[in-house]
Amino acid sequence: KESDFFSEKLLDRNNVKEHRIIGQLFDTYWLIEFRDNLFIIDQHAAHEKVYYERFVKLFQSQNIQSQYVSPPLIVSLSLEEENLLKANEKYFRDFGFEIEPFGGREYSISAVPSSLLGMTEEELFLEMLDHLTADGSKDAFELFTARLATMACKAAVKGNHSMSPQEADKLIDELLTLENPYNCPHGRPTIIAMSKTEIEKKFKRIV
Repeated sequence: KESDFFSEKLLDRNNVKEHRIIGQLFDTYWLIEFRDNLFIIDQHAAHEKVYYERFVKLFQSQNIQSQYVSPPLIVSLSLEEENLLKANEKYFRDFGFEIEPFGGREYSISAVPSSLLGMTEEELFLEMLDHLTADGSKDAFELFTARLATMACKAAVKGNHSMSPQEADKLIDELLTLENPYNCPHGRPTIIAMSKTEIEKKFKRIV
């Protein structure tokens, strides 16, 4: 099984630096040589996975850093959105948001969680708000972490985006330290593997 091979060899911390990036395919996939195997890593799926795990870990350890927004962002909410915000204020605070009433149904956002790069503050706030319930019937923590998959996807480097070999190396290193590096938060594979034996069979070097 592919994952057994990974867990025994590639994921061994002593072995991580033995992998060698040998190139990039279609500006999207990184080709990694490791002993007698070729690994193909989807940079977008890998980036999503790393972002997602990093953020979930911070949230679970209550260690989220806030990033101050200057000038503060003013958002106008519908009555329904305002009720959602009031019902879930604690979760927004725990999540690194600082939100104050600004008169009427307008609110001033002066800080946002700093770990999700690549999303606008308003998009981030509304993404969280629109998936909560006003009566607290769903666990907001679960909902917040569930939304992270989508947010990590938006924040991640896309395929066909040029990434330097140094950046790729760093990303792959972090990916390989995760508990389950094989799938992105949406369940797509991040890594596929092909052994030297399989390749030699295709070239009919061996039968």
